[in-house]
Amino acid sequence: MFKMHCMIIALIVACLLAVAAQRVSSFELVPFTEVTNATERRAVCMDGSPGGYHYSVGSGYGAKNWLLYLMGGGWCADIATCQTYLNEIRGSSRFAGMANFTGILSPDKHVNPDFYNWNRIYVVYCDQSSFLGDSEVDGPGPKVQFRGSKIFDAVVEDLLAKGMGVGDNAILSGRSAGALAAILHCDDFRARLPNICRVKCLSDAGFFIRAENVPNADYREQMFASTIMLHNISGLLPATCTQRIDPSLCLFPENLVGDIQTPLFILNSAFDYYQVEYHLVPKSSPDRIGWNMCLNNLSICTAADKRLIIDFGDAFFKGVRQILKNPSGGMFIDACFVHSVAWVERYWSPNSTIKLGNLTILEAFANWYFDRDSVTLVTSSNYIENCY
Repeated sequence: MFKMHCMIIALIVACLLAVAAQRVSSFELVPFTEVTNATERRAVCMDGSPGGYHYSVGSGYGAKNWLLYLMGGGWCADIATCQTYLNEIRGSSRFAGMANFTGILSPDKHVNPDFYNWNRIYVVYCDQSSFLGDSEVDGPGPKVQFRGSKIFDAVVEDLLAKGMGVGDNAILSGRSAGALAAILHCDDFRARLPNICRVKCLSDAGFFIRAENVPNADYREQMFASTIMLHNISGLLPATCTQRIDPSLCLFPENLVGDIQTPLFILNSAFDYYQVEYHLVPKSSPDRIGWNMCLNNLSICTAADKRLIIDFGDAFFKGVRQILKNPSGGMFIDACFVHSVAWVERYWSPNSTIKLGNLTILEAFANWYFDRDSVTLVTSSNYIENCY
């Protein structure tokens, strides 16, 4: 009897091990890779450390496909703030370490069925200008280098040397400030890959709006205008925008997406948490304490708070529809109180609770990317929804 019991246990253990062997982990720890000759190419972070990326090599049919995901992390619009980032990941690759590949970067086909075995690259963001700057400030205080455009160029060139120039599919994507970079670099990325059959771009929570008729528009405008000036990027912004309007407004995607020729997909909440928290009420505002209380518990928001949120959503809906000028564009605009979802497994998976038109985010994006269907999904809600 004891022998039979042991045999049954051994059989169960063997079955569990077999299942585990078939199921790849839903995440992957990937080391940092410096771009080659970073110093000579000026492809360096704000502290002068090498720019770089985390690279998971593709396999099987995925070996001919490439997905770049640009890290986010905001912007710094004054030298004093930038200097505070020199001893953290936002300003130095010394803190890059290992990257946890989840969501759209996951190696698990059950979580990420369309892209799990692609060449997946997570690009470190340490320039604070959405991969656009090319300047430096030497004093007072520590020297700061703004070389975002050089980092982006070097990463793409390194990957071309690794085989990205010849393949079937490529995606330039990113989250937050990296998503804005994906918009800004979209056409240029496509131009660098003339031999890739399908090249498209994905912006995950990068549609930062001006909302000129919503309170504190001057604060939002000044934030981007100061970033453009400090990082010396006016000459690196798309000419289709700068020749039409003031360059200080050419970091707002609503002024950019109508001119982009490459297929671009906008993934965003109309009530993006980051923008609602930081762009509607400045930190220095006397209303900030009440605003924080509202965002921590939406049920106690005042009528004025709710009106501000609704007006922001209305402005977002108006701005994001500029993507429709590009017939190959797509969008998934929900009403969740979130910021950046493609890298989060709970949202980027077949079991995601965020759905529009009965489609999850990954289903909607894959249908659009692989030309299975056109996708312009927009929530009908005019206020924040609970999507958890």
